[in-house]
Amino acid sequence: MSLLKKAQTIKSMSEAVRMVIDKYPVGHEFHGNELKRDVVRIYPLARYMYVDTLQRRMRRWRRDQVQCINKPKSLYKKVCE
Repeated sequence: MSLLKKAQTIKSMSEAVRMVIDKYPVGHEFHGNELKRDVVRIYPLARYMYVDTLQRRMRRWRRDQVQCINKPKSLYKKVCE
């Protein structure tokens, strides 16, 4: 099932964040704004949420998959599946 088809069944912002992080390839570096942009594509209600809200969900649900590279610049890297 494609990401866009799954988007129609997403029920929460946390679920959207988990899905986006899972789709990033290992070694992918991203900023908080990129994370928000990708989440908004599949869960439009996230458009009105702060980037920090999405990052907190990312750290809560995918802490073992994501490493913070530069906290002031909000730069993260996916380190494993």
